[in-house]
Amino acid sequence: MKSFNSIVFPVLLAVLLASCATAPRASLPRSDEDRELSLLPAGGSLYLWADTAQSRPLLDVLDFGGFSGRDAAMVLDRTGTAAAVAFAQPAIEAGQEGSPEHDRRFFLAATGRYPRHRANFSFAFTRGWRRHRSPDGGTFWRSQNGVIAVALGSNLALVSNIDPLEGFERVVPPRYFTEFRRGMALAGWMYSPSGPINGFLQSTGIPIQIPAEDFFFGAVRSPVSALDTSPAPWELVFRIRAPSEIHARSLLALFSTARFLFQMGAAAGDEPSPADTLSLQDAAMMLFANVPQQDGESITLRIGPLDENTIALLFGMFSVYSR
Repeated sequence: MKSFNSIVFPVLLAVLLASCATAPRASLPRSDEDRELSLLPAGGSLYLWADTAQSRPLLDVLDFGGFSGRDAAMVLDRTGTAAAVAFAQPAIEAGQEGSPEHDRRFFLAATGRYPRHRANFSFAFTRGWRRHRSPDGGTFWRSQNGVIAVALGSNLALVSNIDPLEGFERVVPPRYFTEFRRGMALAGWMYSPSGPINGFLQSTGIPIQIPAEDFFFGAVRSPVSALDTSPAPWELVFRIRAPSEIHARSLLALFSTARFLFQMGAAAGDEPSPADTLSLQDAAMMLFANVPQQDGESITLRIGPLDENTIALLFGMFSVYSR
């Protein structure tokens, strides 16, 4: 997740500093629910959608490779919603060079109010960017170091590390994801999630192998935060879809057992971690603090209420231990 997170906000910043002279030809769907997701390419390993207005407190504290939402405040003020995808990069053998220049590493589609003409004027006096014409039509700007390529319209931004106007097969979001993310500030899913999930659980000392078909995650305002003065206004939601209802029932039993064991450990009086840190034990206890719920083939876990800093620690921990 770290490689994905390290992209999102530098990309958004580039949208403001280096806009395109020609609007992207990609059209937005009529349904707001499919607005940006329908523009993402298929084949990614992790997909994320965010309502920037609702999720702004989270985006301001999450650290993305040394770059935070506060650094991109001007851009976030102009973005309504955004969707992004990260692609798994093949392992590089010793002595070999990195991924070929034509390999797509990420793609972002954002909607908002973008000052095309003003930004284009700024671009004309910014070194390190060149204008390119896409074989698929239209023009885009690309940084000379090849890190970011941007195509911008008045209300749509397409960003990638290669030509963002290049044709590709578009992703079809997993079944039930649109329903899952309703009311969420941000939400996403992972393809082939069993590996990262099981790697994280093993790191926390939980000997469980989850046969996950789908994995959804999201952040929503906690029911206890009806008042804005709540110090812990967020709730994380994780939904795992198993191959069958029988698998989900077995998974529920495993999670319930793990929850009981961790509660016993908490009752034994383990020393809590300092306020600005989070141990694997702390993360596991949070994960199983609430009773998991089964709905057919799916198991839902809820963590909360949480503050923004704790969520940032959890996301950072998952990015490290899920590899």
